[in-house]
Amino acid sequence: MSLITPGEAHYEVRSSRIWALCTFNITSFLFPPSIAADKHGISTSHVGFWLTPWSRQEEHLPMTHIAEIAHDRGLIWDSVSVESSGGINPLDVKGLRKYQAREFVAHVRSLMNVKA
Repeated sequence: MSLITPGEAHYEVRSSRIWALCTFNITSFLFPPSIAADKHGISTSHVGFWLTPWSRQEEHLPMTHIAEIAHDRGLIWDSVSVESSGGINPLDVKGLRKYQAREFVAHVRSLMNVKA
């Protein structure tokens, strides 16, 4: 995946398959969780079980309801968590590469500043 440019409106990142192998998560290895941001909001996608890939859980949070975006830095992989203004059930994706998580958070913060 390439880095974003300032004019890009959509950016999506997926969890690392190496992270999935290290955590023994076959579902995340076959179907990596993803998080995407555009000018309308943030969306996540998770497959529940590798034998039933059609049972995908997709969530969307409009840009106007975003309260905070958290970038949790790990030793090798990072995670991103997006909290809504209601404070219930944050959107999160773990096992992101460091540069992808950093660029994703920067992109969302720039979108939040444009909306403000």
